[in-house]
Amino acid sequence: MLFNDFKDRLFEIAEKQGFESYELYYVTSEDFNVQMFKGEIDKYSVNNTIGISFRGLYKGQMGYAYTEIMDEEAIDLLIRKAKENASVIEKEEHEEIFEGAEHYVNVGGYCEKIAKLHAGDKIELARQLEKATYAADKRVESTQACGIATHETNKRITNSKGMDRSFTSNIIYGFVGAVVKDENNTNSGNEIGITRNFDDLNIKKIAQDAVREGLSLFNAESIKSGKYKVMFTNKASAELLKTFRGIFSGESAVKGLTLLKDKVGEIVASENITIYDNPLLENGICNIPFDDEGYMTSNKKVVDKGRLNTLLHNRATAKKFNIESTGNASRASYSSPLAVSASNMYFQAGSKNYDEMIKILQNGVVISKMQGMHSGANSTTGDFSLSAKGFLIENGVLIKPVEQITISGNYFELLKNIEEVGCDLRFSYIGSTSSYGSPSIIVKELSIAGK
Repeated sequence: MLFNDFKDRLFEIAEKQGFESYELYYVTSEDFNVQMFKGEIDKYSVNNTIGISFRGLYKGQMGYAYTEIMDEEAIDLLIRKAKENASVIEKEEHEEIFEGAEHYVNVGGYCEKIAKLHAGDKIELARQLEKATYAADKRVESTQACGIATHETNKRITNSKGMDRSFTSNIIYGFVGAVVKDENNTNSGNEIGITRNFDDLNIKKIAQDAVREGLSLFNAESIKSGKYKVMFTNKASAELLKTFRGIFSGESAVKGLTLLKDKVGEIVASENITIYDNPLLENGICNIPFDDEGYMTSNKKVVDKGRLNTLLHNRATAKKFNIESTGNASRASYSSPLAVSASNMYFQAGSKNYDEMIKILQNGVVISKMQGMHSGANSTTGDFSLSAKGFLIENGVLIKPVEQITISGNYFELLKNIEEVGCDLRFSYIGSTSSYGSPSIIVKELSIAGK
């Protein structure tokens, strides 16, 4: 059955079955991944998925059901399951079907060059990435997870209130873990390059950055425990932002899981800090003109010079606070209910380059890598205790690489104690619907446990 025939038949039956309003959420995607090891294909996968979610208001409650098949049997299943779901599940946030907006911004997001790449082209790119990694330094012993991946998705939302919107996007990324070794050290460095513009994919740079990271930590050792001024590299700061993203969520606020729940309008960070969530960002990785309930998206200053402007909301969580949605409704997949997530979330860049930031740090520790984010960070309280690696800085000069240390603190306090923000903004971490970016940042003080 063709999609439009399926939709018309489903909506016809939903109306007869007593649904007050209803929506069809349709997603198709194609994922390609190839990984190389010593010149040969190590892993190869191509996954094509189709997912259909039906959401309908029945007797005052929203019911969900989903399928991957478009036929009469699937229609009966969707109607029955949605009615059952609405009857047994009561959510505190009451969802409504959105009728659509008069205007949506055109954000692009689809690259013809990526779409036209054949499997052989991607295999060759992966081979070039591995070769570039070995060529970067004679101390490269092997690679880990070295490859190329592409993702293309089409999303369509149509409902009984007249909305019918669709959006297609694609990305490509190269990734490599480089294992480097000399007579005294074995280390690894990791790098990923993600873009929606094929011409911006820089294979050589991805390889060199991964190798450089591994080599930079040769002969690392621990340092004395104490309080240190700390600079987080852009990658490390972006990872922290991703880890604590939930503190800015209206969904977390409704559930009482963020200390920022009642802080809108108050100072929550240093005046150096402005945080955006921008789904319309030029060349943004996770751009989209509408969220997962069809609400129009917009650029938002979540934090403006230290002041909390807004949390991120879908229509249901916004209604709890008597405000408009921020266009951040999200589904983890077609089979998931509506939640809240960021799009392209990032710290606004400052004016100082990396070397200038080191001079400003003067005496302290640069944190470049962290481990234990899942177990060592509490996104509700903001507390964290993470094993880390980096560099000791004295008098504005790098003295030695550092490992076997643990950094401890609280993210809410960290935001208030950021003294300087660099200009080296990069997006380092990406989820299913969100990307997170940051420049390097300098924090007044953190506890470091070493030797």
